[in-house]
Amino acid sequence: LRAAEKFMVVGTGEASCKNCGYEYKPAKGDPEYPVSPARTPCAWPRLQQLPDDWQCPTCGAAKSLFVSKQLQVAGFAENQGYGLGTNAMTGEQKSLLIFGSLAAFFVLFLLGYALP
Repeated sequence: LRAAEKFMVVGTGEASCKNCGYEYKPAKGDPEYPVSPARTPCAWPRLQQLPDDWQCPTCGAAKSLFVSKQLQVAGFAENQGYGLGTNAMTGEQKSLLIFGSLAAFFVLFLLGYALP
């Protein structure tokens, strides 16, 4: 049973250079290389999608010397397919969903007082 307790880890697309500490962020892209930022998050160029000859803009290190940043998703990896899609959310996303819905319903109920 302990062997099945593997939490799911998801890559963020961000990475940092081992040599100089440069942070690659897909939302910004790389203005020196023809990697421009996209308008939507799903189209952002992640580190794995960059060409093999891409180098660190600060120190010139190869792409292989970058360490990808990863998020640990709450819940076990084998349970991610169950439910309404919330099993694949991170803890922060679940908190935002819960408290955002509570705030939305609170505002909705307050608007009920405005009805004649």
